[in-house]
Amino acid sequence: MCIDPTLQTLMSVLPPISSEEDDYVQHKIRSAKRSARSELSVSKGEWQRQQYAQSDILNVEGLQDSVPRIHISDLTPERFVELFEAPRQPVVITGLTDSWPAAEQWTPQALLQQFRDHKFKVGSDDDGYAVRLRFEHFLRYCAYPHHAGADDSPLYIFDGTFGDRSGSAAMAKQYRVPGLFQEDLFQLAGERRRPPYRWFVMGPARSGTGLHIDPLASSAWNALLAGHKRWALFPPGTPREHVLPKEPGLEREAASWFSKVYPRTQQPEWPTAKPLDLIQRPGETVFVPHGWWHAVLNLDLTVAVTHNYVSSSNFETAWRHTRRGRPKMSAKLLAVLRQQRPDLAAVADAVDAQAPAQLSNSSSSSSSSSSSSSSGSSSSSSSDSEEEDGGSSRRAKRQKPAAAADNDDKADTAAAVQQQLHQQQQQPAADDQHNPNPHQQQQQQPAASDGPCNAAVACR
Repeated sequence: MCIDPTLQTLMSVLPPISSEEDDYVQHKIRSAKRSARSELSVSKGEWQRQQYAQSDILNVEGLQDSVPRIHISDLTPERFVELFEAPRQPVVITGLTDSWPAAEQWTPQALLQQFRDHKFKVGSDDDGYAVRLRFEHFLRYCAYPHHAGADDSPLYIFDGTFGDRSGSAAMAKQYRVPGLFQEDLFQLAGERRRPPYRWFVMGPARSGTGLHIDPLASSAWNALLAGHKRWALFPPGTPREHVLPKEPGLEREAASWFSKVYPRTQQPEWPTAKPLDLIQRPGETVFVPHGWWHAVLNLDLTVAVTHNYVSSSNFETAWRHTRRGRPKMSAKLLAVLRQQRPDLAAVADAVDAQAPAQLSNSSSSSSSSSSSSSSGSSSSSSSDSEEEDGGSSRRAKRQKPAAAADNDDKADTAAAVQQQLHQQQQQPAADDQHNPNPHQQQQQQPAASDGPCNAAVACR
């Protein structure tokens, strides 16, 4: 199967503009590209130097999905914890978005009507400030054959403040967190203190995010409303030097990783675990357990929302990372846990009692964590001030600690889970919308600090 991006169809959605207006839009787009990737010259064509647009990088013919799928009607929160969250098994859940208003309101045309002049984040500049474009300008960028149609790794809306900013806050009411993921322990620390956790994501073909592990041992879910995404996932403990080597010519973008590293994973001499492959389709939600490496490539124009969260199942591992990386937030969280979840507070106390010896043993290795995300994350401030369309928003950026991935045993294979699903097919199931999340406390092994991703960034 080879998916045609068909970005030209956007032209029927966009209103016609004069040549003067087009020049202005082109200027803003070029400014955004320069700010987001200053190492590439726009005028010299360096955004297109790899010629990925002329390659077969979007060709997924013969690719076999190796991640199990299950409909929400066949899955209770209890079964989700048992089969997927606790054993850390990726899964695709269908039917979760069917009743969302976003299913109808997040088409390019509907989004243009609602958010035409709103500035969404499309990258970060060299100083860490958000680079923003008006939504209409972003759609025109996607439609221009000499911009998104030709760029190796096009600009990509990856906005972590959409629910807080006045111009886009309505989007947070157009979908709801599925019941499977509603135990979100970091929310107990307060909305202003917790790390960024939700992102509106939209991008054309060949955009995406390079290989990374999500921060603070958090798990994630990604709900796709339009388009198709290609995923590659490696289990926890996969050596970084194999899947994310440091070598000339390998850039941090998804297109570079899928072009240069992924083919090696299919060779007989590949020295570590092969990736799980997945093509995510509209209406599907991907669950990524904590510690899993993953890279995502958009095969056509995609629209999605993604959240990171910590539940009882991975609290112990997440606490080990959070108490080191975000001590102030951890103190607030622990105080609330003592009141509302004394069982988890006891887990945190036990971890803290062991901390001096562990910190002594890991102090040298913890400093080696690095970020591989190309998308970044902006502050959760809702201020719209001091922004320039196509340029950087000059607001102070929060310091974000490096993430770390734990080195627990690998999750069950997709085949084993499918067998278990078959064996339990007769068990009663309830609709996701009508079930609270009954996460059970799980014990995890100590974490190793080998994660690659910025601690405030989830990348999909």
